[in-house]
Amino acid sequence: MFVPAEMSEVDIFVLEGDVEPVAQTIAEMGIMHLLDVNTLGEWAEDVGTEWTGRISAYATQARRVRDLLQTLGIPEDLRACTEPLDPVGDLTRVEEQLQAIETRARALRSEETRLRRELERWELTAKSMELLAPLSVSINDLRQLRHLHLVAGTMPMENLARVETSLYRIPYTIMPVHRYGDRVLIFAFCAQDQAAILDRALESAFLDRLEIPEEFSGTAQEVLDQVRQRIDDSRALLREIVQQREALVAEAAPEIQMLHTRVLGDQAVAEALSHFGHRGRVYLIAGWVPKDQVPRLRAEVEAVSGGRVTFEENSPYSPGADRQVPTLLRNMRILRPLESLVTTYGIPGYQELDPTPLLAVTFVLMFGVMFGDLGHGLVLAAIGALAALRVVPALARFATMGSILVACGLSSAAFGLLFGSVFGVEDIIPALWLHPLNDIFTLLGASVAFGVVLLNIGFTFHLITAVRRGRFRSAIVDRYGIVGILLYWSLLGAILLVATGAGVPGWLALLMVLMALLLFFADPLTNLLTGRRPLFHGNIAEGLVQSFFELFEAIISYVSNTLSYVRLGAFAVAHVGLSTVVLLLADMAGGPARIAVLILGNLFIIGFEGLIVGIQTLRLEYYELFGKFFTGEGIPFQPLTLPGVECELPWARAR
Repeated sequence: MFVPAEMSEVDIFVLEGDVEPVAQTIAEMGIMHLLDVNTLGEWAEDVGTEWTGRISAYATQARRVRDLLQTLGIPEDLRACTEPLDPVGDLTRVEEQLQAIETRARALRSEETRLRRELERWELTAKSMELLAPLSVSINDLRQLRHLHLVAGTMPMENLARVETSLYRIPYTIMPVHRYGDRVLIFAFCAQDQAAILDRALESAFLDRLEIPEEFSGTAQEVLDQVRQRIDDSRALLREIVQQREALVAEAAPEIQMLHTRVLGDQAVAEALSHFGHRGRVYLIAGWVPKDQVPRLRAEVEAVSGGRVTFEENSPYSPGADRQVPTLLRNMRILRPLESLVTTYGIPGYQELDPTPLLAVTFVLMFGVMFGDLGHGLVLAAIGALAALRVVPALARFATMGSILVACGLSSAAFGLLFGSVFGVEDIIPALWLHPLNDIFTLLGASVAFGVVLLNIGFTFHLITAVRRGRFRSAIVDRYGIVGILLYWSLLGAILLVATGAGVPGWLALLMVLMALLLFFADPLTNLLTGRRPLFHGNIAEGLVQSFFELFEAIISYVSNTLSYVRLGAFAVAHVGLSTVVLLLADMAGGPARIAVLILGNLFIIGFEGLIVGIQTLRLEYYELFGKFFTGEGIPFQPLTLPGVECELPWARAR
């Protein structure tokens, strides 16, 4: 807690014949963050592009497997495979299996699509025959009309008006007889000498003609009976194809899911192998491993390679080690949801302090102060609990945020008890501390005092981080270092003494001047003590002007950062004021409307004001606190891993 997991740089030298099982073992363990091959110096010289092609091929196969799963309606679950991964040989074997299943699935899908389209057309034909059946019209007569031109077909409904507009020059009739989805079945008539105009207009409107096959003859009722028989036949064929597809799904689902696991695993191992150094028949696997996991990694690698391996562990502080060390945060389970608020700002550097535990306390406290109400807090906690427990499907994706809402809601409820406020009403329960509207100055003073404490915690974190990173100048002669802290406290003491009517003692004034001078001449003093020359970089006058403005900015920042915490009390007062407005509006509404105003008003406070308070709390964390010690320029620890379900390791079974 407060510091990332300690890392070791591990170099594993392994023979070519053992590199694949070693890589799979490392991936299965999921504890090594690989170094980029370009950082391996001479070991990167013999690294070719052979694995790059395989990675691309496996990525393509993975996409095809997902498409196949989607086409057949099979869940994208991973199924453990019973044979070890083989990133070289699997490419061909997987391709053969995949093509065989794709061929069967493609044929069934094509036939099913054809039958569904055919069935749709027969059903539309039947609909048109149903309209003609009462007329006892011969279909052969309709095919041989001498004076009228008849067209039947379907078209997009939105194009119907456009067609009618384009045919204003000729006599015509268009009869929409059946609408389905966004299309409509029509009968269109015109004189034979105008047939070409009608046909062009209908074609431009994307008409899909319905043609009755020549084999169908007789009256419309007789043709209808023949079409219905064809519909029954098509449905029977469609049912047969669907049954074959379902049989294929039942038969191939385990195989496809296993292929999915294998392809993803082979891709992960191939990507790992592309990061390995290579000289002759020896591979170098280099990466960062949590120090406490190194013995376990050594044992596993030696076991899988039969001892044919050289294993080296190096400290990240070894001479010449200039690679950026990844950061692995290790916080208690209860604090992990709040890590997202830290990583939104940035990833802690390896030698920086992890502010998650500090943020967990201060964020929840500050939110509770600004949103202090027993009723509102409990409602907010209940909403967070529903999200965190995934009880309501619509809130399930906010599960991580739900845990934060629970903590903030409970903090708000606790401060609601201190303020004696329940849904904005202050006469239901007694205040255990004060009423914000009645004790504004006390609340504002307490907010500033809290800010002073928090700022000093930030200064302390700055000192610790500077020492951990070996930046002793920053720890001593810096606006947030020892000199800056003494200047801040001397200024704060002087302000308090003047505010209380007491005079500023000489020693305190001398301390302020001395600390200010040390900050002003920080650069030349540092150069003098470390033996660097010249004392001033560049023009002396420009350096003095720059030092003056830096000192002025430091003093202004001390004041502004401290006063920024006044917003804690100000928002607490505003929360009570807004709740009072809701109560007044409810009383003005009266009757049944009063309840509606109370419900809607409190929902608005919980939603809108809760969001504003959350933003203000984050602002205080990011700008007033994190800015003192946290750069967030680290890189996350991203170990080599296999998919969620791994392939079985025969060498693991043998142990």
